[in-house]
Amino acid sequence: MARHRVPERLPSATATPARRPWWLIGLGLAAVTVIAIATLPATLLRGQLARTGIDTPALGGSVWRGYATGVTWRGVALGDLRWTVSPWTLLSGGIGGTLDLKRPDGSLNTKFRASLGGEIRLEDAQATLPVELLSAFPTGVPRGWHGRLTAQIDELVVTDGWPAALRGTLHMDGLIAPPPRSTSIGSYRVVMPAPQPGTTNAGELTAEVKDKEGPFSFEGRFTLGRDRSFLLEGMLAPRGATPPALARSLELLGPADASGRRPVSVSGTL
Repeated sequence: MARHRVPERLPSATATPARRPWWLIGLGLAAVTVIAIATLPATLLRGQLARTGIDTPALGGSVWRGYATGVTWRGVALGDLRWTVSPWTLLSGGIGGTLDLKRPDGSLNTKFRASLGGEIRLEDAQATLPVELLSAFPTGVPRGWHGRLTAQIDELVVTDGWPAALRGTLHMDGLIAPPPRSTSIGSYRVVMPAPQPGTTNAGELTAEVKDKEGPFSFEGRFTLGRDRSFLLEGMLAPRGATPPALARSLELLGPADASGRRPVSVSGTL
């Protein structure tokens, strides 16, 4: 009996298509996106800077690492600025990095962080600037003062436009009062907050003020309220020979103690 032969299966005329490596395509697209973001030009910041009153004739580098020359703020010359921004800070809902400002008569560099809620934090800020530059900003410093400011700010936290926390040291050297007197009043060291405990209200900033050298010996405390009211109080004494006009002015403060010091209190609004 003949055996039934099963016909052989012919190969399919259409080959099975090879699987595309979609993960490689995705990785390539991600790499292109990262490169595009990492190389965003700094010129994209010009509009945002203009809205804050900052202007510069030249922007270079990238959004993450760039520079701006001849920076001005509302007409006030600041200098040349360089910055770095860490993309990783975006993951925590903010932006942070470093700022480095150079000018012919000083410099400032700091770490910074700004949150989406509007809080601004500076850390390890170091500055050497002329005192007269401060009068160009809304800090309450009257015009006409001259001197040198050296600062080491460990922490500055600004919330709703007000410094909620301030820790650091200021050195104000070679202070000269505005005209018409234009007299030297010496150099001073300011420590913030004041190390000695005292009565303070919520939101107030305090500082200890001591002279370093000059025509006066002074030791006191400075308090600044959220309403910009300030109070400077302490003990003042002349150092060395006292001109007659200055001696008469000191007598208005009241009688001196055994060491020649007189209490002084100055208040106002910045």
